[in-house]
Amino acid sequence: GGIGNLEDKAIASVGRTLYDLLIRGYTQKQWQTDPRELSADIIGRLPVRFSFDDRYFADRYEGMPVDGYTAIFQRMLEHPKIAVELGVDYFDVAERITPRQLVIYTGPIDRFFGYACGHLGWRTVDFAREVHDVADFQGAAVINYADAEVPFTRIHEFRHLHPERTHTGARTTIYREYSRFAGRNDEPYYPINTAADRAMLASYHAMTAAHPNVIFGGRLGSYKYLDMHQAIGAALKTFEREVEPFFAEDMRTGGTAARRHALSPLSA
Repeated sequence: GGIGNLEDKAIASVGRTLYDLLIRGYTQKQWQTDPRELSADIIGRLPVRFSFDDRYFADRYEGMPVDGYTAIFQRMLEHPKIAVELGVDYFDVAERITPRQLVIYTGPIDRFFGYACGHLGWRTVDFAREVHDVADFQGAAVINYADAEVPFTRIHEFRHLHPERTHTGARTTIYREYSRFAGRNDEPYYPINTAADRAMLASYHAMTAAHPNVIFGGRLGSYKYLDMHQAIGAALKTFEREVEPFFAEDMRTGGTAARRHALSPLSA
């Protein structure tokens, strides 16, 4: 039946010594869940190379948008046909949405259904910000701390993402990242995705059939651990496969079309 859990997959990939040294403690801090209870998919995201290439991704080109991610969304949202409502809880306005209005829901899928099948397991993150009077705190954008005794999982130093910015002088901002279970009022970041979570998710997926006008997407709506480029790619695919056809059909039928229900590629 193949390798089913994170620990077995990691040991098969890098051996027991490197697993104990680099993966086991970090995984326990990040998830507070026995590595044998976690999906092998999580460790499948880590590249294993027998070379001195220390990059996380293996793509030919890597980069950040020149003006940052914020500018992308600001420019999209300036479109005259887009209205933005801030500080509005979706659930406060949900009853005013008609079945023929298309909804793209990217919040937690368990919350959408009022936790009717139970609470899915989520992790959240606390960030501690520090400014140091040095030009370079750690020499890299991210350093992971694999030892279980160190309370944080990693330190981010953002100046290394922008080596072209030379005006910042001898000060640098770092964030220490702490991982913990997400409570009801915390912002969920990562799906834990144990076997029990997956069984619960299947029940929620069955309930989506009653909402043919809703596309469940993103990390939270699909309960999937997506990297940024995967989330963007899935969103573009969903637009082509589901959003455009919905509006094309709506125009043909004068607004009476119901979306043929299929689980969004955002969750595939």
